[in-house]
Amino acid sequence: MLSIAVGPIVLSISQLITLVGLFMFWGITYLQTRNNAQQKQFLDYIFTAIIIGFLTARLTFIIAMWQGYQENWWQLVNISDGGFIPSTGWGVGALVLMFYARRNKLFIKAYFTSALITFCCLIIPTFFAVIYQAAVELPSSPLRNIEGHEVDLRRYKGTPVVINFWASWCPPCRREMPVLEAAQKHNPELVFVFINQGESLLSVKDFIDSTALDLKNVFIDPTSNVSRETGAAGLPTTLFYNEKGQLVTSHMGELSQASLRYYLNQINSVVPLKKG
Repeated sequence: MLSIAVGPIVLSISQLITLVGLFMFWGITYLQTRNNAQQKQFLDYIFTAIIIGFLTARLTFIIAMWQGYQENWWQLVNISDGGFIPSTGWGVGALVLMFYARRNKLFIKAYFTSALITFCCLIIPTFFAVIYQAAVELPSSPLRNIEGHEVDLRRYKGTPVVINFWASWCPPCRREMPVLEAAQKHNPELVFVFINQGESLLSVKDFIDSTALDLKNVFIDPTSNVSRETGAAGLPTTLFYNEKGQLVTSHMGELSQASLRYYLNQINSVVPLKKG
């Protein structure tokens, strides 16, 4: 499973583990300091570290993918594109806590204990999430193209593949399509696949005909078998496979030019995205 639905909210497994980890760290610290007069200070420092870590993860991503934001400055603040470098965020957040606790053994002990317990609780689910993702291969469920012919995605093994799950009623899906169209046009060494979820062939044809998009490899999955096979629970979801047909990474939510470029760099040395 790559994502999970929590009521109306769909989260990727990595996002869920991150949120659970932050909540556990805060909760364990809260319990440890419930009889301490400085409890508010303990918790305020955690909140500050989270905010600074979050901003750092975003800023380092923006700096790394700066060229991808030049055509649309609004995307700089559009965090829904998933543009973060988590390692820098975690590192800076930890340094902030260490700075606050540097002269107080009680603070050091509380934070270290919370971090150790949180780590021990999450190491197993994190390990299984990594193992699961590594085991996800190109889907075997049959699809049909818009001409009605059956397609087997495994025929693309040997080339990096990008699979995008979408629906015409999904606003983020529609907004990201021009970005994916440009990437498909300017990266012919990659295979881009657009799999419609839960709609009829006629509905998909009407949508394609009503847009100015020139998309290749548009396939129909009216029963959503392929998304269930891969463990993708929400729309839009994009999967990135290497040339061996192994899942390298995935993204749930709308892609910007910068975030798409970031993911493509993980599966192949690609030609930089050009203006579509």
